[in-house]
Amino acid sequence: MTLSVDPTVLRRKIAAHARPPAAPPDAVPQAIRALGRALRHAATPFDGLGLMPSAITVTAGCDLDGLVAGLPDHGLIAALEAEGGARGLLAVGPGLIDALVEVQTTGRIEAAELPPRPVTRIDEALVRDFIDLALAALGREAGGIAGRDWPARMAYGSRIRDRGQINLLMPDGAYTVMSAGLGFDGVERRSRVVLALPQSKLEGAGPTPAAGPVADPGWIAARARMLDALPLSVEAVLMRLTRPLARVEGLAVGDVLPFDASDLQAVRLEAAGGRVVATGRLGQSGGRRALRLNGQVARAPSPAPTTSTPVPVPDPMPAAVSLPGLVAR
Repeated sequence: MTLSVDPTVLRRKIAAHARPPAAPPDAVPQAIRALGRALRHAATPFDGLGLMPSAITVTAGCDLDGLVAGLPDHGLIAALEAEGGARGLLAVGPGLIDALVEVQTTGRIEAAELPPRPVTRIDEALVRDFIDLALAALGREAGGIAGRDWPARMAYGSRIRDRGQINLLMPDGAYTVMSAGLGFDGVERRSRVVLALPQSKLEGAGPTPAAGPVADPGWIAARARMLDALPLSVEAVLMRLTRPLARVEGLAVGDVLPFDASDLQAVRLEAAGGRVVATGRLGQSGGRRALRLNGQVARAPSPAPTTSTPVPVPDPMPAAVSLPGLVAR
């Protein structure tokens, strides 16, 4: 005699004895540990810094407005970049900037905390090594975290001088925000560092979500008109001279820096950051000095709405100093 078994009943019995699915791993504790280790590793080459990370937090799913509101009031803000075009944000409090400058110039951190001040290009140059080391170390420490939803490696992109432009330069979306309080051994001074990493769907993490709504073309056109109206400084550079530092320090009123007449035919028109946009020759127009451009003006490719032009940082300890021979503004 053959007995028939209801397949629905059989499936219910199998499901009742099956093991429950494993809970997704929690990446937050590992990310907290990874950031602390990365900051301590980045501080190792800086004798006298005595960096002590504390109060590390990791918050997933932050939007752009909430991210901007949580940045330190002063200090350095820079865009971070990953392979594939993903962008993040970095904020370094003024206390860490001052401490890094002090240990690299005087070898120790002063006990008294300094008041906030504008960040200079020299500050940025002296802080870059620490930032690069921290980002590289975080990539190594966090690369194997299961459930990680941010790029494995971020790199320093360019400094953002105007906080009001963050909403224009950074894409809307979800960010994983890592924040750490910073102390320094032997002094009471404190600082803070914030990392905002773009959340991205990793390979094998599941189906790709549906694309979001298309941006309003009218809004895109209005933003393009606003950007076109922004002032941009350009410099007409006749020539540059490179001299040893000792020679530059010895310059005095009345010294002559000679140049050839042929230099008048090789003037460069440069935009911010030293990018050459056109070449020309020096002459006159209506009794005034003028620059006649040769050929077409070089145009940069139209950037995506979330990109910016990186600003090169000078070597903090140059072996020689480059002097502009003649700059016509």
